[in-house]
Amino acid sequence: MATQTTSPSPTSTTRLLRRTLQANGIFSSVSGIALIAGAVPITSFLGLSSPLILLVIGALLLLYAASLFVAAARRAIDRQTGFLYATIDGAWVLGSVALLLTSWVPFTAAGKWSVALAAFVVSAFAGLQSYGAWRAR
Repeated sequence: MATQTTSPSPTSTTRLLRRTLQANGIFSSVSGIALIAGAVPITSFLGLSSPLILLVIGALLLLYAASLFVAAARRAIDRQTGFLYATIDGAWVLGSVALLLTSWVPFTAAGKWSVALAAFVVSAFAGLQSYGAWRAR
C-alpha cells in the first residue's frame, strides 16, 4: 500500500498571513476612525497641543487599512507583500519607541502608555506578518 503525500495548498500556506493582514486592517481602521472622531479629547489625553497631527495620522491609518484589505483580498498573497507590511509596521514601532525615549513630544503619562500599547499591538502584527510571509511559498 502506497502512501500519497500532498504539499500544502497555496491557500493553507498563506492563511495566517491573510488573516493577520485582515486583523491589522481592522485595527488600523478602528484606530484611524477613533483618532479622527475623537481628535480633540485625545489631543489633551496624550498631551499634544493641536489635534491636526491626530487627524493626519487617522487619515493615513484609514488609507493603510484599505491597502491591507486589498492585499488580503488577493487570491494569492506573495511573500514580499507580507514582508512589506511587516517592515512598515516595524517602522511604526521604531518611531513610537523613538518618541517615547525622547522628549520631542511632551506626552502625558497616560499618553506614553497609550503609545506603548499601540506599538506593542503593531509589533505583534509585524511579527505575525513576518512569520506568515516566511511560511508562504
